[in-house]
Amino acid sequence: MERQPIVFALIRNRYHIATAIAVLLLAVLFAVLITFVPSLFSLRLNSLFVFLFTLGALLAFALLRTRLASLLERSLHPERLAYMQFAEQYGQMVMQTTDLTEHFQYVARTLYQALDAESVSIWLYQAEDSILYLSHVEGRPMESDLTELPADVTIEHLQGTQDVTALPESALRRGWMRLNLQIISSMRWRDQLIGVIGLGGRRLGVEHSREEVRLLGWIAGQMTLVVTNSRLTAELEETISRLQLAYRQTINVQEEERRSLAAELHDDILGRLTTMGLALRNCRKQLDADPQQVESWLESVETETRSVNNRLREITQGLHPSVLTDLGLISAAQAYLDAIARRPLPPSAPRVITVTAQGFDLHRIPNPKMERDLYHVTRQALDNAVAHAHAQQVFIHFRWSNDAISVAVQDTGCGMPDAPEVLMGQGGRLGLLSMNERVRAWGGRLTFNTGPGRGTTVHAHFPTDQSSSAPTHLQVSTHHLSRSGPK
Repeated sequence: MERQPIVFALIRNRYHIATAIAVLLLAVLFAVLITFVPSLFSLRLNSLFVFLFTLGALLAFALLRTRLASLLERSLHPERLAYMQFAEQYGQMVMQTTDLTEHFQYVARTLYQALDAESVSIWLYQAEDSILYLSHVEGRPMESDLTELPADVTIEHLQGTQDVTALPESALRRGWMRLNLQIISSMRWRDQLIGVIGLGGRRLGVEHSREEVRLLGWIAGQMTLVVTNSRLTAELEETISRLQLAYRQTINVQEEERRSLAAELHDDILGRLTTMGLALRNCRKQLDADPQQVESWLESVETETRSVNNRLREITQGLHPSVLTDLGLISAAQAYLDAIARRPLPPSAPRVITVTAQGFDLHRIPNPKMERDLYHVTRQALDNAVAHAHAQQVFIHFRWSNDAISVAVQDTGCGMPDAPEVLMGQGGRLGLLSMNERVRAWGGRLTFNTGPGRGTTVHAHFPTDQSSSAPTHLQVSTHHLSRSGPK
């Protein structure tokens, strides 16, 4: 590579020019001192004195030059000092705390002091409302009505570091100009906007240099990593807490199911089998003495056998219905509704349950485990509606679209007394938590729309990569329930 003249190198850097001028002035001053000071005082200096004086002057000049160079560096290139301080101290701060407020305070204060700006502000992007809200400001206070600004420009316009005046005409641009922001640098992670660092004009009215703008962009990049890591850490901690809670509640649910099943088998099934055994023993004893009585006892045993058989079938169907394995989700849901319709229910139970299924036809959900979880979520939501809603009607709607399978269970009842998040896991109500965990296991979402006097709608959304082969197909079935007690 061809070397350029030193003049060009000096011109490219103000620091070198200032240093060269300072060195030249000091050299001239030193020459004046050596040449004219002795003559002014008519002093005759021997060679040793001149040597010592020259040595001392050179040492003083060396110390002064270092100090002068530091002052020139700080005044002409404050961004370099800020970069060195930031690089040295911020790494330790990242390891010590994940509190974003402390990070924002440190970054804003560093930029404010180093770049002599009127203000340094940090704005975070809220995608749900499409706004940028002020998280921290250093320097000039912000107007209270401008702490939240609509992000009414495309995300592509908020890329890199740029002048505010380069933004398209928008409420965001007008707001930042009212706040006297001069330069903005976006914090982006991949294609997602995280926030923006805003830099006000310099207090002396001088424009920010290219080096200062580059420093702002570099710090914005570092802050992007910090904010992203902080959010991921918070999400991870929340996920761990949820998993721990789900694990504990799953154990409780399993123990409750085992206790309920044990009570059912002991109090009902075993009692009936004991009665049947006694009846058969009496039959053997009275077989020759009273055949007519034996025949009556055998008839009662036969009836009880059918009853026990039906009850065991109901229990096994509740654990995992065979119709779900053989015929799929829709058939299993309809079979469960038929089973509900055959047994007496309290007066508060609904009269009619309507089931609609769109996109299923005769096709099965490819993943049997997802089919199982959809069935149990539907059944739990239905059981809650039958037991607690005091509704006249319940509507169940299954839908299989291109990228998701969903179920909505809606009742016309009294609504939930508290928010679903409050009810989960409280007072033995583990069904809501079980539903939520089944849906979250598939990366889906469970939502509730409820309120006093306006019923409850439970919506479970399961994402899938298997599209429905008949998305427009619709089937409807209606189930009438019988209720005990006065109507």
